[in-house]
Order: sequence, then structure tokens, then C-alpha cells
Amino acid sequence: MLDFGITAQGKMEDYRTKFLNELVPGEELSGEIVIGEFKTLPMGKREVAEFYVVITDHQNRAKWVCEFTTPYFPETDNIYGKNGGLFYTFVDSLNHVVNHTSKNLQENYSVNFNHFRKTVNEHVSHVTVKAVAPVNPDVKSVYLQFIDAQFTTESKPHTPVSIYDLAEENPIILLAYTHLRNKGERRTVKNIRFELKTLFDDKIITEQAYHAALNELKIIKDNS
Repeated sequence: MLDFGITAQGKMEDYRTKFLNELVPGEELSGEIVIGEFKTLPMGKREVAEFYVVITDHQNRAKWVCEFTTPYFPETDNIYGKNGGLFYTFVDSLNHVVNHTSKNLQENYSVNFNHFRKTVNEHVSHVTVKAVAPVNPDVKSVYLQFIDAQFTTESKPHTPVSIYDLAEENPIILLAYTHLRNKGERRTVKNIRFELKTLFDDKIITEQAYHAALNELKIIKDNS
């Protein structure tokens, strides 16, 4: 039997994608959650962290891509969520549905990003998230509030078999994949690696994110 490179139905191009600023209060999405690596940006005398959360509903072929920007403290590698803010609502509601804590448990949240990302990506699988009106009326986009989350103390299985699977699971690879798609270039492992190097050289992704993505790509053959 000859392999003609035909992929199964359900490529990521088929997904209806909405971004945070397109959502309206009351919208809900249930699906798999992935938190991407962050990059830092200067803001005044300090830095802020920018990262993406992707929630994918495979059954209904829908995807939310949500950007977060939070204060960042490089001395502790922590990001910060102030009560009434987008990230605060995100963390507080996740902690509430998973650990059954009271809502508004802390006045503010200081979170080690790498620990937070690793825990969510490895142990939290299917979630239901609702778009809610922001506390601050001057904020234009909605907040994200967890309604339910399925989790396990065991690490989730990680067995992607194609470049498409990796892109759906890893937002950094998804970014490189999208760039190649916009350029009209083939999405191969070799081209993805080259695009990741370009993103790193342009300081769009961090060195840690770059090498982590390369390690992910090692499990996929070069002729993918």
C-alpha cells in the first residue's frame, strides 16, 4: 500500500476559531485545554508576560484562542493576577472547580508560570469555560470563568502522530504552522523547525519555548 500523505479528516484548518475579543458574555466552550509558553515585553519600568490559552472542542470543531497579558516578575518567574482582572478570574475559577476552594480565595494571585502551565497541560484535560462580563466596565473583552474541569493526578498521555497533532497540542508549534500556512509553504517538520528559528531570532518566542518545541518535533519523522 502506498502512502500518499492523505491525512484524516479534522485538520486544524477545519476548526471554527474565535479569539478572546470576539467572544460575548454567555458563550461556552467545552474541550481540551493547552497553555502555551510566554514571551516577555517591556512595559514602563517592568516587564509583562504574554501567553496564549487554546481550548479545542474536537466534536463540534471549534477553538478558542485567548491571549493573556499579566505583570511578570523575572526574579521569581511569577505572573500576577489582580482581583477583578482577566487572569485573576481565570486562575480563581480553575482553582475553585478543581480543588473546591471558595471563590475569591485570595485578594490577588502570584503564580509561578512554568509550574502552572505544566500542571494544566499535564493533568487537566476536558474543561468547560464560560465567557463572562468583565468587572471593570472599561475593559472591552470578556473574562473566562471555568464551570467544570476533568483532571487526573497522572500525566496525560502524549502520543501525537503527525505535525497536525503537535500543532493542535503546542501553541508555539501552532504559531509556526500558521506562519507557514500564511506564506503558502508546506508544513513539514523541517520547515517548522526553520520557522521556529525565525520566530526565536525575531524574539517572538523565548529560547525556552524554542527548544521545548524542537524537542516536541523530535518524535515526528522528518518526512512528515
